[in-house]
Amino acid sequence: MIIPTQAELGMPLATRSVEQILGRKGHWSLPRKMDKDVYQVRRKSVYGEAAEIAAKVEEIDQTTEHAGLILAGYFAQALGLISQLEEVPLEQKQQRGRSPQSKLIETLVGILGGIEYLQDLNLGAQPIVKDPAVAGAWGQASFAHYTGVSRTLEAADEKTLQAVVELLRQISQPFIDWAVVETIRKKGGLIADVDLSGREVSPTSRDYKGATFGWMDDDVRNGYQAAITSLSCELWQRLQVALRRYTGRTHSAECLQAAVQELEQILNVRPQRRLTLVEKRGEAVRAQMQALQARLEQVEGEEQAFWRLLGQEKRTCQALPGEIAHLEEIYRAKGWQEKPHSALAKARLGLAAAQKREQRIWRQLHQAQTLHANLERKLQALQDQQNELEQWLDKLQTDNLTNPNPIPFTLRIDAGFSTGQNLTWLIEMGYIVLTKAHHSNIAHSLLKTLTPSAVWTCVGSNADAICMGDYFQHDCPYPLQAMLVRYSLPSEIRYTTLFYYADTPAPPLPAWFRLYNGRQIIEAGIKEEKSVFTLKRHLVRSPIGMQLQEQFALFAANFIRWAAAWARSILRQANHNFERALGQPKSLVRIFSQTRARWVCNALGNMLLLDSNGPFADTILCLSGQVAFQMALPLFKFSPP
Repeated sequence: MIIPTQAELGMPLATRSVEQILGRKGHWSLPRKMDKDVYQVRRKSVYGEAAEIAAKVEEIDQTTEHAGLILAGYFAQALGLISQLEEVPLEQKQQRGRSPQSKLIETLVGILGGIEYLQDLNLGAQPIVKDPAVAGAWGQASFAHYTGVSRTLEAADEKTLQAVVELLRQISQPFIDWAVVETIRKKGGLIADVDLSGREVSPTSRDYKGATFGWMDDDVRNGYQAAITSLSCELWQRLQVALRRYTGRTHSAECLQAAVQELEQILNVRPQRRLTLVEKRGEAVRAQMQALQARLEQVEGEEQAFWRLLGQEKRTCQALPGEIAHLEEIYRAKGWQEKPHSALAKARLGLAAAQKREQRIWRQLHQAQTLHANLERKLQALQDQQNELEQWLDKLQTDNLTNPNPIPFTLRIDAGFSTGQNLTWLIEMGYIVLTKAHHSNIAHSLLKTLTPSAVWTCVGSNADAICMGDYFQHDCPYPLQAMLVRYSLPSEIRYTTLFYYADTPAPPLPAWFRLYNGRQIIEAGIKEEKSVFTLKRHLVRSPIGMQLQEQFALFAANFIRWAAAWARSILRQANHNFERALGQPKSLVRIFSQTRARWVCNALGNMLLLDSNGPFADTILCLSGQVAFQMALPLFKFSPP
């Protein structure tokens, strides 16, 4: 089998026809009951001569119960995925002629085949392990028992995980670049979504390391959180870009900045940073520092005055006791009686007053010292903030200098991400931000400001909205355009607030509402990964093994789309069911991967003929073509020297 290298990827090459590979064009029929793995050519009698020709050049003629995995394996080999997976570091002894890396490949094959449990590799209705054609398509002599796969995933370490992540991104990068360029060309910008998805485990289990209780799926559950970023694109509707794992108690807001930075790194494009906003914030901080410095100098002057007064009162308090003692001696010698207005009485009163003044001055001095310390702390905090802003501004300036082709970039996030700090960061990073208010009571506060004559605009089948103008969310210095939305539900009226920030006015309310609710695309992607690509439950309990499963599932959701696009270019004939299934990843995994087919591989080429009694009857794929994709334009890759 000749597989094109990644360097040879180009336009589809169909140098060999179906007639050349199979003898002549005809209709193939697979037997309903398969007793052996290898079969002789069976054709209708009218094509007997062609059958003889095909038999003479035949090298492989196998049946398989997993046609989709044959196609995926051939595609993976063409991309260099299998050969590179076999090179990732993995500290485990080779057993029975199988390398440990082959079990990583088997894990990916199982996920693409839609297994729900690891044991389904051997014990499923159509076990993948027992299908030698699938193993051959994935470059393996055979597959291991699922228990061996489990041990390999447990033996994997951080180096293995890092190598797998880097490899999957390397394989994905040309397709991501292609999607980015095509989307920018057609839409003029990009739209990405970030969401946090819970990965629940048993609430009583103690075998999952790092699992903690947190808010998942509208309830407190035990498990992990996965921060997922998704790109809306023209070619494949969506691409799952990255996944980062957290503990169960992690809040959404804690994951946003790391997710966005990883998104920019992978896409290799970013918006123009808003330097002016950071400069104005720096000017405001400097103005606050100047006011604090002036107040601090005033307090220091008051402290010095208090110290002078305190010195005077101390000298008075030190002198008066001697004077009182002298007067008492005179009064005793002369037999005088102390009267209320006598010199002795006045001296005593003067000492008491001086002592009270000294105590009052001490209190005032202490208050001034406390205020002085508070002002110094505030001034230091502002100084630190100014230093951070200067560093932040330098970073954003560097980003802009190294980004000669910035693009409009919209980021849609849920309410859990939209803290004031995160909104400030996103706005200064240059993003167009669409989100919900972080706190639900904001909607009720805005509702109280409406007048009875307020006019609502219909934005959905059960939703009306009204523009509320600029709104300053707590600890975000920038005005957000707010839209109050009213949902008419069967049992109640519910309100929520949507925020929008951009350098231009917000779109009309219906368009704004539709644009934000377009983030359902990432929710659909997460649902697809959980229900189709084994992300709902853990296949193993080892920490690294669980993360490898997550990375393979994320990759599989994209890989199946790319393989389907390639399948369209190598179709020689297909029924309408198969053509429709190529646009439905769920059908490709649940049906196509479980479809019986005949795989013919000979000196003239490779053909995959789907069972004539199955849902994709009369479908033939010629696997002799090359994988094709459009390279990214240099415009978006250029960086100045």
